[in-house]
Formats: sequence, structure tokens, C-alpha cells
Amino acid sequence: MQSGNALRRLFVFTCTGAALAGAALTFAQPPQYKNDAELMGAAMASPEGVGQVLERLVQKCGLFGDATRAHGNTALRAWQVRHREYLAEGQRVRAELKAVYTDPEARQRYDDLLSNQFPKLVERQFVVYANTIDDQPTQAAKADLCDGYFKAVDDRQFDLTVNDPALAAFFDNRIAARRSAGNAHGR
Repeated sequence: MQSGNALRRLFVFTCTGAALAGAALTFAQPPQYKNDAELMGAAMASPEGVGQVLERLVQKCGLFGDATRAHGNTALRAWQVRHREYLAEGQRVRAELKAVYTDPEARQRYDDLLSNQFPKLVERQFVVYANTIDDQPTQAAKADLCDGYFKAVDDRQFDLTVNDPALAAFFDNRIAARRSAGNAHGR
């Protein structure tokens, strides 16, 4: 695959993946992927995008009381533990894809995708939640809404295995293959 075509496809799939971060937070239907290239694009953005939105929600919601802040921090840490391997695998996918783009122009577009486009997509998703919180009439109502979000995190409604089982399976297969290769080399 030529790097220009690969980058265009990557951009589309990464946007799809970043949109996935929003889909996970809104409990939409899981995305459908046509091939591994689409999964690779989604793997660049999710679950990292969901984690970033959750981190920002914890920061915002922490303003509404110690109990809400503590609940948010606990929910976020548990989510991060559950997603540790997926987050690391997402970084491996990014590194693999970055290695493909040796042409300076393609590399620049790839870097822009990660440093500019992805953060903008995360910001847009966070703003949806922030505005909903801000629309609540009282501090107590804001805290209640935040606690509802954190309860959903506790209930694993924000987990990749729930919101995008195909991407979770893609990660699981990659992780298992690497472990298997590591065990074969260790013999």
C-alpha cells in the first residue's frame, strides 16, 4: 500500500476510531469494521480517547464535592486498570503505523492526526458532557449527574469490551499472539 493512500485510509479510520470514543460514552451501537486497517485506525483512538474524556470528567466533576471527586478518581483508576493492556496495545499500534510513514509529508500528516485532530475529537466529546453538567440548575444536581457517569463507569458501561467488542477482540488477539511469540522465543 502506498503511504499516501495508507495515510488517507488511516485518517478516515482514526476519525472513525475517535468517534468511537464518543460512541462508547453515549452507549451507541458498536461500530462495524470491514477489515484490519479499520481496526488499526480505531485502535489508535480507542480506548485512549475514552480514557482522556473520563479524566477530564473527573477533573470537572471534582469541583462539585469531595465525595464526587473521590468516586470519580476511584472509577477512573478501576477503568484504567481494566484497560491497561488495551491502552498499551493502542500505543504499539500507533508505533507500528508511524513506522509505515517514512515519507516526510505522510509523516507530517500522521503526526498532525495524532497531535491535532485526535485531541480536537476528544475535546468535542468532552464538551458534550461538560455542557450537560453545566446545564444542571444546582451544584447538587451537577454532582448527581457526575456520580451517574461514574456509576456507569463502575458498571463497566464505558468498557471497550462492552462498547466495541470487535476492537477488544482485535486487541486480545494481538496481545495473545505477542505472548505466544514471546513464549516460543523463551524456550
